[in-house]
Amino acid sequence: VLEKECREHHKRFFTVQEKKRPYIILKWAQTKDGFIAPKTKNFQKPVWISNQYSRQLVHKFRAQEQAILVGTKTVLDDNPSLNLRDWFGNHPVRIVLDKDLKIPQNLAVYDKSVKTIFITDIKNMHTSSENIFFEEIDFNQKIANQICDILQKYQIQSVIIEGGTKTIQTFIDENLWDEARVFESDFTLKNGTKAPILAGKVISEIDIKNDILKIYSND
Repeated sequence: VLEKECREHHKRFFTVQEKKRPYIILKWAQTKDGFIAPKTKNFQKPVWISNQYSRQLVHKFRAQEQAILVGTKTVLDDNPSLNLRDWFGNHPVRIVLDKDLKIPQNLAVYDKSVKTIFITDIKNMHTSSENIFFEEIDFNQKIANQICDILQKYQIQSVIIEGGTKTIQTFIDENLWDEARVFESDFTLKNGTKAPILAGKVISEIDIKNDILKIYSND
């Protein structure tokens, strides 16, 4: 009875049970000409591409999932908090890729306010700090697969991959994603960091003032 609808409602649970990995959502914002960030900037904070309503929706998305994952460059460039500010709910677990542990400990991801897991290539990392954990992988092997194993270890059923392009593309190239949510703004950059390359089925398009949210399914 209503099998399709039930599977959609319980998609996170079924993904964990059947695929032995979390439900994976890719998320990014891009300009009309396909860039996610300018080539250079003079400050350590995000350059907003999407509008304020889209950004509020992103916080709602965060509240609906168990974890959020970013790469080293995103943290170094933007110093993101990766928490909830514009929505009510639980903060997602922060997953940070930091191969060489070069992210300074004075940045927001080390503030201990939210459970944070650093994925590194540095061996024998241990910490007694509250809410800070380190996990080791081999960055010469399939990175996304190894990350999924770590998320399984922490019983995380769903994760949003928020970037940047290299991190998101890693999951696309290993075909480890279920859904992509792409915000497209109405302005152009003409130069900068190119958006990930994704082949998927567009299942819906939503107008958010001057943004368009395209949701893709990995069928």
